[in-house]
Amino acid sequence: MTSSAFMNTLAGKKTTQTPIWVMRQAGRYLTEYRAVRQNQKDFISFCLNPEKASEVTLQPIKRFDFDAAIIFSDILMLPWALDRNVHFITGAGPRLTPLSLDTNLDDKLLDQIEKRLSPVGRAIELTRLSLSVNKPLIGFAGAPWTVITYMIEGGSSRDFAETRQWLWLNPKEFEALFDYMTQATINFLSIQARSGADVLMLFDSWASAVPAERRDQFIVAPVRKIVRALREQGNKQPIIGFPKGIGEGIIAYSEKAEIDALAIDHMADAEWVDKVLPENMPVQGNLDPLSLLTGGSQMMNSIDYILDSFKDRPHIFNLGHGITPLTPIANVEQMVQQVRKS
Repeated sequence: MTSSAFMNTLAGKKTTQTPIWVMRQAGRYLTEYRAVRQNQKDFISFCLNPEKASEVTLQPIKRFDFDAAIIFSDILMLPWALDRNVHFITGAGPRLTPLSLDTNLDDKLLDQIEKRLSPVGRAIELTRLSLSVNKPLIGFAGAPWTVITYMIEGGSSRDFAETRQWLWLNPKEFEALFDYMTQATINFLSIQARSGADVLMLFDSWASAVPAERRDQFIVAPVRKIVRALREQGNKQPIIGFPKGIGEGIIAYSEKAEIDALAIDHMADAEWVDKVLPENMPVQGNLDPLSLLTGGSQMMNSIDYILDSFKDRPHIFNLGHGITPLTPIANVEQMVQQVRKS
């Protein structure tokens, strides 16, 4: 396990300098990433190429000296391993074969996860060997709700109507699907933990689509079950939870999900978050990615506001969602400099 300001922050300690990394930091905004990507057959095979996945994981560390790396992968690698026909269409995003009520998700598929996603574990092993000892490596998965929305909708959605109908009209089948995907997520994160990930993160990117009265059942409880299962297996890595867009729901999430740190999106007010969270709960976030796209004095003011809001709390600086492909490199450099001079 690495020792660094990043890891100390996750342990609940306030460090003299705020650590920083960026969600989707290995991606299309980097020319060196695009050079690698153009030679790959498709996105799935790219993610399953340990050498190339490791190479692009390291690119933002080499360029910006971020305080942590996150393995290059995708939350939809899990449904891919479960034979949901995942593929990516340029300009249209991910596509899957939608689940129906009579879809049989065989338990035998759960046993295939370790074999089918072993290249992700290998990429972690290669990356951990190449990273300096003070640079933690983050492994991740999508939280069950978010992954299930893709599986039911057959891709991205604006209102998640099919998923929400399942929730209300077919509660027995929906709960069984949730149990199944929760176990699948445990299996996937276990691979990454054993392979050398120093930190684990659960992305619940579409948590905002869950009705408030069902958040405990479908947002909080599955994460708590995942955390407990990983701990029972002996995995001690800190776990960051990112329930994007749930507003006041982060209070209950931070108290009940048993995560080690809470990532917040850019719609949450940093000053309010600091007031309502448990004392010393580490927070990650939360600059608007479009502020980074624009740069300049407004971005600097936003950075300073976030840093000042968390001046007495363990805090990891990040965006409130993933970095956008058109983000200028100079703006990222400016952001890093502003955070590190604080």
